[in-house]
Amino acid sequence: MCAVCAFADLDNPQINFTDVEDEVENVGPLVTRVPRAFVCMGPLVEEGEWGKEINVDEIQGITADSKHYYITNQWEIYKVAKDNPQKVVAKRHLMGIQRFLKDGFYRHFGGISYYKGFVYVATTGRVHPLTTKRAVPIVVVFDTDLNFVKFARFPENSQAGAAWIAVNPTNGHLYSSYNKTVFEYSSSFLNGGELSLLSSYRMDFEHADLSQEEWDDAVAQGGTFTNEGVLFYVLDLKHAEFNTSTGIHAFVLHGGRASEIDVFGLNNKGELRPFISVRYRGSMDGDRFWEMEDVQFGVDSVGEYIDLLKLRNGKKDEAEIVRYRLIHDLKAALNKLVENLF
Repeated sequence: MCAVCAFADLDNPQINFTDVEDEVENVGPLVTRVPRAFVCMGPLVEEGEWGKEINVDEIQGITADSKHYYITNQWEIYKVAKDNPQKVVAKRHLMGIQRFLKDGFYRHFGGISYYKGFVYVATTGRVHPLTTKRAVPIVVVFDTDLNFVKFARFPENSQAGAAWIAVNPTNGHLYSSYNKTVFEYSSSFLNGGELSLLSSYRMDFEHADLSQEEWDDAVAQGGTFTNEGVLFYVLDLKHAEFNTSTGIHAFVLHGGRASEIDVFGLNNKGELRPFISVRYRGSMDGDRFWEMEDVQFGVDSVGEYIDLLKLRNGKKDEAEIVRYRLIHDLKAALNKLVENLF
């Protein structure tokens, strides 16, 4: 059974077909097809199923090529076989490349993105190991064997922090965010240089009704692009036990704006929501809540999907990868949800 459906309220599924229209939105010239709905397919990797070599403490990022996942925690990158997630094909420790990185002591891998044979990792740190002053964030590039290739600094006047990075396959450009702005950069840069800022987009959330205090507590965790250039972005609140805005929001970038679009489905409380909504908390005494860390887009023989990397900080950290199917036919998707429920 679908993990979402397992939590659904069968007496009150809260599905209202009369309020749903299957019309294509005005999404801008670069995007010809947008996902209309999502269905949770459940976890690909559950708690306790990770290989012994993989340290899930402070797990941070996920991306993939056709045969492998690339996973980051704070200090390490792992290349893991898709058909056997316990098999580590390669790994790299941040301290092993520290000598290549200038102008800082870098101590935190973040979100990660694979594109055409290279792996891009957002990385942050301090100016010096003995200070709390933050260094300029950087993107580090590896080949698929996790050998260091090069790095570049984010422009300090645009991004004081960089929790994630993603490549948009429609143009090959790099994207990241800070506060409520998405920044677009050229992927062409010299080792040790500065990323060239191409454009910026103000994020217009349709489905995140937060106070300023809550926005200050929000964390930019991760992002990924579909093949048509739709951005799926993780909005997570540090202390949000049941915040209705917590989840993966979909955006189309155009004219200096990132405009949120509707992608309907059931969340883990059985509620019909216009984005991949997740309401959560930890289950063990003293736990922090389940945190959403990063997402990656993929296509297989069944269709398009989003994989979500989750972390629970507790007495012992746990992690999961959960898959969501993306569907372009909204009414068919809702019919499928009803079939799963009843």
